[in-house]
Amino acid sequence: MNQINQLKKNIINDLELCEEEAEIFLALIKEEKTSSTNFKKHFNLNIEKTIENCKKLEQKGMIIEINENEFQVLHPRFAIVNRYRRLCSEKNIQFKKNIKIDNIGIMLENYQSKE
Repeated sequence: MNQINQLKKNIINDLELCEEEAEIFLALIKEEKTSSTNFKKHFNLNIEKTIENCKKLEQKGMIIEINENEFQVLHPRFAIVNRYRRLCSEKNIQFKKNIKIDNIGIMLENYQSKE
């Protein structure tokens, strides 16, 4: 399994994202921000579904909407820890250091910096 597929699998399993959310998040990590017009070149989803998934990622604390239908990803480690903190809160479990989550953040930083 290549690195991007492993990273996507980890995000889906450990952060409880759906596949479309994970794909959008990974694309935004590379782009840092994008508008609805740019979504078409990245995703095999209709624009409404893509925007809906972006809004879900925003609710999960991983991206922000900077203008109408224009989204920006948070710093990879911050986005991952923010999502993990919200998951802990939702599941009523204590938020504490999690090496797996930290490693996902590091992998995302490396993925973001690769050309």
